[in-house]
Amino acid sequence: MSIRYVMILLVVVISYSMTAAGSSSIFHKKRSVNLNGVRLKFAATHFPPHNILTLLPDGNYSDIGSTPLYFAWLTEKLNFTITYDYLPNKMTESQYGNLGDIALVLKLVEDKELDGSSRFIIATYERMKSTDFAFFMWAEPLAMVVPRPGEEPRIFAFVHPFQSTVWLLIFIASFTVVIFMTMFSGIYWKLFSFLDPDDTSLTTNFTIYGRITYYSVYMINTVTSQGNAIPLRRLSFRILVGVWVLVATVLVNSYSSTVTSYLTVPKMKPPINTFEDLVASENVELILLADTMTKKQILEATHGAQKLLGDDIRNHPDRILSSIEKVNVRLKTERYAFANPQSFCDNFVASHFQEKGKCRFKTTDCYSMTMFFSMPLQKNSKYTPIFKDAFMELWETGLPQYWVKNSIPRASQCFEKTNLRKSAIPKPIRLDDLAGAFLILGVGVSLATFFFLMENIFIHALSPATSKAAIEKK
Repeated sequence: MSIRYVMILLVVVISYSMTAAGSSSIFHKKRSVNLNGVRLKFAATHFPPHNILTLLPDGNYSDIGSTPLYFAWLTEKLNFTITYDYLPNKMTESQYGNLGDIALVLKLVEDKELDGSSRFIIATYERMKSTDFAFFMWAEPLAMVVPRPGEEPRIFAFVHPFQSTVWLLIFIASFTVVIFMTMFSGIYWKLFSFLDPDDTSLTTNFTIYGRITYYSVYMINTVTSQGNAIPLRRLSFRILVGVWVLVATVLVNSYSSTVTSYLTVPKMKPPINTFEDLVASENVELILLADTMTKKQILEATHGAQKLLGDDIRNHPDRILSSIEKVNVRLKTERYAFANPQSFCDNFVASHFQEKGKCRFKTTDCYSMTMFFSMPLQKNSKYTPIFKDAFMELWETGLPQYWVKNSIPRASQCFEKTNLRKSAIPKPIRLDDLAGAFLILGVGVSLATFFFLMENIFIHALSPATSKAAIEKK
């Protein structure tokens, strides 16, 4: 019986050893693929931080970023040599026209002009019909790079304590009270002057224009806390004036209690973090890169913010750009937002900070799930399974994440979250904060000077005729 157990145990051990040996042989075979120095030709396009192409004075390109590190690892691992065809170039433009970078890469690989591409592309069902895709080279969600919101103009900061509707109602109420005061005083003059000749408040007979002007000045004096007296002692008039003074007291105290905060605390423009925010923005517009999933998603949307953005893009097709270089030119004007992988957005923000020394852009929160970017190869290429296994092994090392992170310039201050202060800090009121008040003063002085000159011109123009009429009368 014991011999039977020993035989079973021996069979199990032998089977396990053979299985382990077979697995080790397969693993060793998988990792020992040798392409024997074969020369492969790949496309390369500008796509920072993965491929950062710079045209040198001699006409060649320098290619830095994470992708050259990928292929340095692959060429050593698989023993092959690689040459790059930098796109677009004069030959491809003459043959294929002004195709977008992604469409051009896929076309060249499909036509077997190139063995593959170092440009990362999302593998879709339509693309897989004509092109092979190896295991993904990079994975990350999509986000947007947008201009960082600036401070709103300070010249009219003093009007911010009240909303525009409140200012409108104040103007309507003031005008209404002036009309009622003018009407009441006019009626008082006609009906009661002969009944009460001792009433000193009725000794002056203003014209309608004179009454409106006089009561308008009174309204301004009350709302500016200057005070004034109205020479009418009728109960109805006092009720009207008293109600206005009560309302003015509430308005003045409400305004004066908040105006300092609005003058000293900068008010920032609304930030853009979603497609909804982008639709609501008046100064920032969306641009798209041709042949991307984001472009397809936006233009095929049937409702919501993406539908509105798609309609806007259809009305402005010039905002669909063919290359990253053109995207960069538009973005630097600070009037556009662009959706792309998050690493591109972070790289653009950091690179612009390195160039200008200011954080003028930011990366929004991600708006998609993780997207997988793979390497295109010729359809049914014999190299597809080889590169697939190599990329799986490379991804398991964690090196791609390290390389991409190190390819993005350092600009930590541009990615810090804004923390609200726990306590207020006293701040003096600057000239910029009161620019609106001085502007109003300048406009008022200019208008007063203008009307002063006009009055004198009219007086001098009429004085000869007036003098002649007086002489003839004598």
